[in-house]
Amino acid sequence: MRRLVIALALLCVANDAHARPIPPHPMQLGIDADNWSGQTQNPAFAKSLTAMNIDFISWHIQPEEEADTKHLMAIVDFCHQHHWHFLFNTEVGNYRRDLPALQHADGTYRYDLAEKTLAQLKNAPLFLGVVYDETDMMQSLLGVRDEKGTPLKPYLVNTRNMSAPDAFLAVANKITQLSSMYRSYGKRLIFEMTFPDDPFAVARGGALLAPKLLKENFNDLMFAVFRGAALEYHSKELWACVDLWFLDKFPTAGKYGPGYHTPEQLLDALQFADTAGFDYVYIEQVKALLDSSYNLTDYGRKVIDFQSWRKTHPHGNWRTAPIDVYVKRFPDGYWGQDYSPLIPDHPYGSWLANPYRQADTVWFQTLNKLSHGAIPTDADTWNAVRSPSFKGRPYQPMAGLPPMVVFDQFGTIPANTKANIINLCANQTCR
Repeated sequence: MRRLVIALALLCVANDAHARPIPPHPMQLGIDADNWSGQTQNPAFAKSLTAMNIDFISWHIQPEEEADTKHLMAIVDFCHQHHWHFLFNTEVGNYRRDLPALQHADGTYRYDLAEKTLAQLKNAPLFLGVVYDETDMMQSLLGVRDEKGTPLKPYLVNTRNMSAPDAFLAVANKITQLSSMYRSYGKRLIFEMTFPDDPFAVARGGALLAPKLLKENFNDLMFAVFRGAALEYHSKELWACVDLWFLDKFPTAGKYGPGYHTPEQLLDALQFADTAGFDYVYIEQVKALLDSSYNLTDYGRKVIDFQSWRKTHPHGNWRTAPIDVYVKRFPDGYWGQDYSPLIPDHPYGSWLANPYRQADTVWFQTLNKLSHGAIPTDADTWNAVRSPSFKGRPYQPMAGLPPMVVFDQFGTIPANTKANIINLCANQTCR
């Protein structure tokens, strides 16, 4: 009987043109944290993390913290002491725009982990890699003036005067360079991404994807888009960030009220991620899971509930899960910016006229139909804060989409698929 089950499993994999090897372990669960208050020296902090049975920590670090070996090694030693894998998140560079060390010769501005640090930790067995946080937002803000009236420098590459397709490729090429650099030290490069539209250039560049679940997004839409990018570009892993921010609300120290993501929604998102088959998932941020004394909050206790739940529920596999619908389109990064006071409609940083906006109308109509009306026809995320469809609308974690994946303009849909194919490139030039 066991041989028959194995044979059937192998046959299913062989019949899937986009199948990947089954992952060697169940979903790894982590948290997002920092050590800016000396958390690593507090026994209560470690006790609560141990109680949640986490596997890894993504640490937000400051450039000064990285440069100070003592501070950096406090994190490293803490993780080795407790056998937790770890990553470094460089998001702080998105907001500290006055640091000369983060300015690059090509005119870009971002926080790359120093090669000195990578060389120092190259052989650290628990060091997984680096997280670039909200890069999709930062690249699209190229040239937009900040609160001081200063135009923002390009994050990855200066694409302001490029067409949208050329900007797509330029971003992908830059990510290829960054991926290669981190890979030379044996480390992963992960992009934690905000919006349900533009992971394809990242996957094309060889980096790993970590879509934000919760936050302002439908979980199943994020999965469809990011899973499609991972399949199309043969990603080795698919990550996710379960983000407890919702617009301007975050349950600091576990305190929450109307309009916040609830502990129940956190549990639901973790269960969704495990069932969907993500490989690594981390929760943003641990400051919601623990109170000011580092004791577990209602959110932290839901993590323990999840760990109990997963013992009796099978872990999914994004590589081999069913696909009922394929969508092919040029992912121009538009999710409803007509209703956003902050993020412009600049595909990959391009300021030229967007030739794909007309096709976006069809894309939203398609999502509306597939979700039976749950996704409106003018935007697909609560980030479109002025949208009549989303303004004042309570958060809804699932749109009710069928099992679907989205490919970009270069994607090849399996010739023998029985799935429904929606080709939004058919009546336009996609390159």
